[in-house]
Amino acid sequence: MCVTLQAQQSYFDNYVYQSWNAFGSLNGTTATDIVQTRDGYINIGTYEGLARFDGVIFTTHKRSSENDLTFGSVRAILEDSHGNLWLGSNDEGLQKISADSKKTYSMQNGLPNNSVRALMEDKAGNIWIGTAGGVVYITPKGHMIAPQFEAGTISKGTIATKLFCDREGNVWLLTANDRGLFFLDGEIFRTRPEFDALYENYFATSICQDSQGAYIIGLGEHGLFRMKDGSAQQIQTNTMLDSVPTTACYVAPDGVIWFGTERGLAVYANGTFLTYPDETLENAKINKIIRDRENNIWIATDRNGIGKLTHGKFKINRMGSTVNSITQDRSGKVWVATDTGLHCYENDVEVYNMLTKFTDGLRIRDVQACRNGDLLVSCYTKPGQLRYDGKSIQFWTTDEGLAGNKVRVAIETRSNDLYVGTTTGLSIIHPDGTIKNFKQRDGLENEYVMAIYEDTNDVVWVGTDGGGIYLFDHDEIIAHFSSEDGLAGNVIFKISQELDGAFWICSGSGITRCPNFNSKNGIPTIYENINSENGIQTDSVFQILVDSTNTLWMTSNHGISSADASDLLDAAEGHLSTINVKFYNRNDGLVSDGPTSTAKSFVDKYGRIWFAMVDGVAIYDPVKVIENPFMPLVQIETVLIDNVTVLDNRLYPHETDTITLQPGTKRVVINYSGISFDSPERLTFTHKLTGFEDEFCAPTTERSMSYTNLRPGKHTFYLNAINGEGLYSDQAEAVLFVQKPYIYQMPFFWVVVSIIVLGSIFLIFYLKQKSILRENMRLEQMVRERTAEVNLEKAKADELLLAILPQQIANELKNGVRSIGQDFEDVTVLFSDIVEFTKTSSGHSASEIVEALNNLFTKFDRRAQRSGVEKIKTIGDAYMATCGVPEPNPNHARIMVDFAKGMLEDLEEYNKTAKIPFKIRIGLNCGPATAGVIGRTKFIYDVWGNTVNVASRMETAATPGSIRVSETLYQHLKDSDVRFSEGIECNIKGKGIMTTYDIL
Repeated sequence: MCVTLQAQQSYFDNYVYQSWNAFGSLNGTTATDIVQTRDGYINIGTYEGLARFDGVIFTTHKRSSENDLTFGSVRAILEDSHGNLWLGSNDEGLQKISADSKKTYSMQNGLPNNSVRALMEDKAGNIWIGTAGGVVYITPKGHMIAPQFEAGTISKGTIATKLFCDREGNVWLLTANDRGLFFLDGEIFRTRPEFDALYENYFATSICQDSQGAYIIGLGEHGLFRMKDGSAQQIQTNTMLDSVPTTACYVAPDGVIWFGTERGLAVYANGTFLTYPDETLENAKINKIIRDRENNIWIATDRNGIGKLTHGKFKINRMGSTVNSITQDRSGKVWVATDTGLHCYENDVEVYNMLTKFTDGLRIRDVQACRNGDLLVSCYTKPGQLRYDGKSIQFWTTDEGLAGNKVRVAIETRSNDLYVGTTTGLSIIHPDGTIKNFKQRDGLENEYVMAIYEDTNDVVWVGTDGGGIYLFDHDEIIAHFSSEDGLAGNVIFKISQELDGAFWICSGSGITRCPNFNSKNGIPTIYENINSENGIQTDSVFQILVDSTNTLWMTSNHGISSADASDLLDAAEGHLSTINVKFYNRNDGLVSDGPTSTAKSFVDKYGRIWFAMVDGVAIYDPVKVIENPFMPLVQIETVLIDNVTVLDNRLYPHETDTITLQPGTKRVVINYSGISFDSPERLTFTHKLTGFEDEFCAPTTERSMSYTNLRPGKHTFYLNAINGEGLYSDQAEAVLFVQKPYIYQMPFFWVVVSIIVLGSIFLIFYLKQKSILRENMRLEQMVRERTAEVNLEKAKADELLLAILPQQIANELKNGVRSIGQDFEDVTVLFSDIVEFTKTSSGHSASEIVEALNNLFTKFDRRAQRSGVEKIKTIGDAYMATCGVPEPNPNHARIMVDFAKGMLEDLEEYNKTAKIPFKIRIGLNCGPATAGVIGRTKFIYDVWGNTVNVASRMETAATPGSIRVSETLYQHLKDSDVRFSEGIECNIKGKGIMTTYDIL
């Protein structure tokens, strides 16, 4: 029994499908027509207008105040041989757009109906217009002519659906009417007799001409017919084409015929009809099929937007299971180890044998071909390690002495020893059957073996999961090295010498190259590490492979990527800071979830790379894969001068004239695009502006460039597009700017200025003497004015000082006293603090916090002035005030209690409208204190002493929204009408147990 590797895969498996609809920025789900114009853009007709697509961005054109189009919807599109763009609307006629004009056709100037259904140019240059009410054509001279229909047909009731010009120049018309297949005979449309004898009633839905010149005609539900030399024969396709109406067809240059139907896509290739298998198009009505300049196939659908089919670079063999390892034996068979067993392929055909049946259902982590043709198969459960010689299967488990039953990898050395790596140690199986194990007690500190490699010195390298690398020679550990010695990482995925003879180590933290190293003499002395910081755009690299074209392939967390092998060598040696790494994705045919970290890929004897993926095998053939040979197109779309559009190529490309920049122009913005639909996301641009830049910039994906304040003169903007294969656009797009100068930037201006300056010198000398007297008078007046200003400023300074300090203190400072202090026998000190200020203010800007504190403290300040309270200072979110200084006040305690209650009222009023609401605690204490001003700069009136400290402790002890007072203040007011709580004993920092009270 055998199954081909392609598993009966169809023609479509070489294609990658990508679609866009209303949810992917296309202006609708229905695409009525699709055309690639000579500027490279894909033009899509929709009921919302014309969409032009460069592979990345859709630009929509419809009726607008900017005189874009004269109607809202686009149903048919044609670019004629002269480059004119013809757009047919659903119900508003036809518009012709050329470089210098736009013209609209409707029923008022000759169209049979304003609903345009089809457009076509014949070999004579006539433009044919099929409408919902008949057909006309416009000659190259602009005359509109209505052809005749043979007797028995109704031309006015003709609803055109398609127009077709064959290779001989004959014009064909398909209509929605019964027997709607017409052939233009002279100036008369006639029906075809070939089908009259077959069916009394039929509807023609599609027509094309194959490479042999025969016509392939779709007759709705009757299927496909081949018509040639006056006879028609039905084509039996054994697909949906036999019963589902075809709505579009396209004959490619290679003879392949593409068919669009009311329920999906089909193709005729290599003598076989095949249906596109992806459910994406399963029920899609396809309106048009085209091929672009890069051989991509585009389709326009009724409900699925537009789609693109691109030749993929990878052949995917989905196996429904994770692939862990691939190898090729001496006979050429390819063996694939998966989580569900071992698969064998001979000449790309899967074959079954004793080993595949034995391993069915087993999780196989590695498969390795021996030099004598045997296979080593590593299982992740019993039977552990297998050896298959084509006739019998030998196995080792812990029962036979193996270090563990979860085997990760195994190799046969040149001395015929088997090195078997498990998750619990390393086993060396000798030819005589004896087994020597290495675990922690034997020097293998990390027992989890990830990779085994025998180098050219017959030294075996064992990579572990977090413990670095161990070197073995003659059954002994001779060296051990890790990241502490210079390795990029300690989780070792693969080890090889195949690139340049140096040791290349792939780890979870990058690639390490160890050159000029004799493994028998200890550990490496040179470690050249490559990671995301110096070139490969990733840190975790699972494996590196080199194909026959000297291309280096890498598997990593980012999937599959490639680079030039010489670039990687230069990067490792420090000669190159950045490597041009190409990552592959769905657009390249890599429709997979990627490789795993432990998977082992390989290059077969034909040079093909077999990549082990989580869902199957991806095969890349560097010989058969043809990189995109088409140079990208490049287009300057718009130029804006100070936000005003002066050049607009988005709908139709115009010849670029010189753009004049008037003096004072501040900014020039150039928007551009490149056309390469093979991999548009890899398209980059390089550009320069002469007179501003000497060299082209480094390639970038940016599609806009702006320049400011260009100096006078001529400047040419050059633009190149570069596709994913590194091909530059055929010719750099260019636009010329001429920056006009200001008058002061012209040479003659400075001649005139020089004359004026010299004359002015003589005039100034004459006038200067006369001005001296006037200047003296002016200076005397200025002295008087300045004196008045000084007196005014002095008054302001005095006023400001009084705002900062008590008047008594301010007067003493003005009189020259530099250290002012005074003891007060009995004062009351208040401290308040905002509860959880840091938490409350988090999430607010600094300006919002300052504004909130200012609003609250301003209320406190006003109340202090009214109450006879002296504000001392604010410390962040804390507020300090006192009464009894600098003027003694015997009623200081009662005043401060009322003031504290007033502060709570002010807080309540503030919180009603505050963006940042607060809660405060207040503490009061009475007693002796010292107050005064100290220092020579930045004066501040302050209060010191134990009374101040206790007041601060009272605030700390208070609960949010309450006033806590000391025993001393309580004694002052206990006989007053102030109500106190029962005594509250608190452990006050630095004071011990104190009795305190809350004011009720």
